[in-house]
Parts: sequence; C-alpha cells; structure tokens
Amino acid sequence: MATNLFRPYLFTGLHILGWLLLGFIMLFYIPLTWNVVLPSVFWLWQIIILILLITIFYSNAKIIVPKTIIKDNTSPFLIWAFLTIFAMQLIAFFYTSQTDLHTKISLVLGFKKYKNPYFDNYVLMLTLLVLGISTSWAMLQHWQKAAQHKQKLEQDKTMAELAMLKAQINPHFFFNSLNSIYSLTYTDIEDSRNALHTLSRMMRYLLYSTEETTTLLKEAEFMKDFIALMKLRANSKLTITTDIPEKIHDYPIVPMLLLPLVENAFKHGIHATDKSEIHISLKQAGSSLEFEVENTYFEKSSTTNEGGIGLTNTKRRLHLIYPHKHSLICGVTKNGMYNVKLQITLQ
Repeated sequence: MATNLFRPYLFTGLHILGWLLLGFIMLFYIPLTWNVVLPSVFWLWQIIILILLITIFYSNAKIIVPKTIIKDNTSPFLIWAFLTIFAMQLIAFFYTSQTDLHTKISLVLGFKKYKNPYFDNYVLMLTLLVLGISTSWAMLQHWQKAAQHKQKLEQDKTMAELAMLKAQINPHFFFNSLNSIYSLTYTDIEDSRNALHTLSRMMRYLLYSTEETTTLLKEAEFMKDFIALMKLRANSKLTITTDIPEKIHDYPIVPMLLLPLVENAFKHGIHATDKSEIHISLKQAGSSLEFEVENTYFEKSSTTNEGGIGLTNTKRRLHLIYPHKHSLICGVTKNGMYNVKLQITLQ
C-alpha cells in the first residue's frame, strides 16, 4: 500500500533526475571536456534544444503513442516522427544561420569549415534518442497497466468463484444436517435436541467465526461436531473410526475445506442394509497436513461419489487457493473402499 502511494513521486523524481542529467551533459559536460570558451549563443542553443526535447518526449509519450501505436495505427506515428525530425532540423538551421553558430564554434575548435551547415547530426541524434525512449516508456506503461488490469480481473473472478463455491457448500451441508435431525426426531427426541444444539453451534461458527480464513483447530472441532451429529443417525451396520489428534498445531486454513470430504463419505458410503465403514484420519507434520477419508464403495453410488457437489467444489477451491501446494487423490482401493487423500502445505 505504501509503495503504491509513493510510486507517482518516485516516477516524478526519476524523470526530474533524468532531465537534470541530460541538461548537465548538454550544458556543462561537453564544454568542460572540450576545455574551450564557447560563445553565448551556444549556451542559449543548448537550452532551446533541451526544452524542445522535453516537449517532444511528453507529447510523444502521452498523446501520440496512445493514439497511434497502442491503437495499432503506426502510419500516423511514422508521419509524426518524420515531421518532428524535420522540424528540429529546420529550427536548428534557422537558429544557426541567424547566429552564425557553426562558424563561431569552428573557429573556437580550430576547424576551417563546418562539415554540413544544412544538416545537424547532433540534433538528429538527440531527437531520435528522445523519440525512441519516450515511445518505449509509453509502451511499457501501457503493457504494465494491461497486465495489472488482467491480474485484477483474474483476482475478481477468483474471489467471485470462491464466494459462489462457499455459498454452495454451506447450504448443501445445512440441508443434509437438517435431514439427519429430522430423521432422528422419529426415534429419540432427546438425541434430536442434542443434535439440534450441536447444529446451532456449528451454524454459529459458519455465520460468525469464518471469514476468508479460519484456523485448523477450529476447522477440526467443527468437523468433530459434524461427525458426532452424523453418528446419531447411524444404524448398527455402520462403523465409524476417527483419528483426529487432540493437540493440533494451529495454522490458517480456508473454512469448510475438509468437511465436504467427510460429508461426501457419509452421503455415499452408507448402505441401508449392508455393512458400511467410514474411516477419517488427520495427520500433521509442521505446516504439512494430510487428511484421509475412506468409506465403503457401492456400485450404484460410484458416479455420485466421484462427482458430488462437495468433492467437485473442494477440488476447485484447492486449485484456486492452494495452487502447487496440494495433492488430492481419490479412487477405489484394492480392498474395495473409496479413498480420498488430501495433502496440503498450509504455509
């Protein structure tokens, strides 16, 4: 933020420094190097050239280049460059012919005659140099602004997509949890009340405790509440094992990233009559997190299991938030279980 605030002053300072350096070379360095006393008309001419070069530089960079080259219209730019060079040569010829500058400098330097009084190589070189630098500077500014604009659009698109994905996850989870509690009210009122209390605590976390990032500890506690809630509606044929350490080294993590993988297992890994298993494991080594969910694989739910909203959104969120910092492998194992293994570097 501070860098962006002082950037205009930095550019202005660099421009002033550049022109002061050029002015020093034109007005002092060359005469001092020659070690001669030059006529006053020479100093005036150098000042006039410097003012003209500054005018050409900013006219070309701020007006001509944006209206020609940047708009893929090079012909007017070439005409402008030719007219500028011609005008500078005309001004040089008019000034030197009126002040007899070439003759005076030739006498001071010991030359018998100036090579070509009608064409000034010195002015031509400076004009071409200023046109080249100003054009390059204008194009560089244009490319930088275009790159910044593109980056801003990509960031806005990413943030909008993340907001949409998060909005999809929360109602999806809430809908499934309410269904679980609704089913529980037919069998145990007390357990359904406890489940409702757990759900309200979880929804409070969703509404008030999560912003762009949360902590791994809070996310793990939230996931434990979810598992406890799902255990209440589990039948006797379902076996649930969890390996989530009590002590977790806290690191920032995006909210609702791990839960969809667990929710997916409960949604697609349970059968009404057959035996079902769900295994959940969370391991941590510094900032490296390994999260694994395994559930019974049923043929009828195979398509849904791999393409559900939760798993699809999780893949997309990982791609957007943790590019090149995560690994997600999912599929059916040799023992007939559906396994999802996620590895993330949180820092």
